[in-house]
Amino acid sequence: MNRYVPMLAIPLFASAVPAFASNVVPEGWTPVSDEVLSHATGKYAQQNMISGFQLVMQSQWQMPTGASLLATGVLGVNQGQVQTGSSTVVIPGVVNAVAPTTQAVTGTANALVNGVAQITQVAGDANNALNKAIIQYGPGVSLALLVPISNKSTSNSSTTVGNLSASVAISSAGMQLSLNTPNGNLGQSIAGGAGGAMNQIMQVVQVAGNAQQVMNTMQLSLQTSALTSGGLRQLGIQNAMANMVAIRR
Repeated sequence: MNRYVPMLAIPLFASAVPAFASNVVPEGWTPVSDEVLSHATGKYAQQNMISGFQLVMQSQWQMPTGASLLATGVLGVNQGQVQTGSSTVVIPGVVNAVAPTTQAVTGTANALVNGVAQITQVAGDANNALNKAIIQYGPGVSLALLVPISNKSTSNSSTTVGNLSASVAISSAGMQLSLNTPNGNLGQSIAGGAGGAMNQIMQVVQVAGNAQQVMNTMQLSLQTSALTSGGLRQLGIQNAMANMVAIRR
């Protein structure tokens, strides 16, 4: 029996909208009327409010053979300064990993996504699988504590040991992490941009085996600049006008 639940961080070296296949129907859905949507409120950050961001992506795999794989990619942008870093680690197990002859997962390598997707394919028993994505406002973490940092806009790392491999690629097109084993594939990517044909955030888990522990984590931290006195006055005027409109209704 497999479990798709939050689990403890896999002890390696570090101490959305789900995509449904065409033949899969969600267990349930609830329509939202236009009347409800018309009263929906929220807050958003305008482009001139964002002074920088930090993206940390990590993919981890622990196998019952004792083998462990880890891929980490980081990207930080603050006031025009760019920092990137990547790291991959593969620890071979006490025995070589062998793919089960009766189980296989295929298909997601050719998936095309315009938006956000978290895809999970698992065959076997006693597996733990997790896709986790977090978007928050805050300073983030110290990138230098995770991986070696450079001021270049690109960063790449890859490690292969036998039939186990881990890779990270960071470029102007985005960031991509990948772990490959005989028991499946694990990966995540951010790609696209202004004018891009496909803008995507994707996390993919493919597992064929037993007692496999896999995890994709992605954290995007947005940093905002302090409001000037003029900006505070403008925000106060906007709030006052919004309250006047609400009173008229």
